[in-house]
Amino acid sequence: MMASERLENELKNLEEKRKNREISSEEFYKGLIELLPVVREELLKENITEDFAKRNTPFILTFIKSMIREFKKRGN
Repeated sequence: MMASERLENELKNLEEKRKNREISSEEFYKGLIELLPVVREELLKENITEDFAKRNTPFILTFIKSMIREFKKRGN
């Protein structure tokens, strides 16, 4: 199974569990975070284009800055 299929299946499973209230928001959040290392690993393997990097950098930058601000608020 390709990484994209595996990630898609895991994400759909998480979303379905959340939709059916089988897991809490916290469990859903943690499940999403657990997908990030796989996404990272696969992206680092790819030969990305300059256009792809330009389109996706703002999203990643916003996410990282937001997480850093949250860490600071919690004293981490």
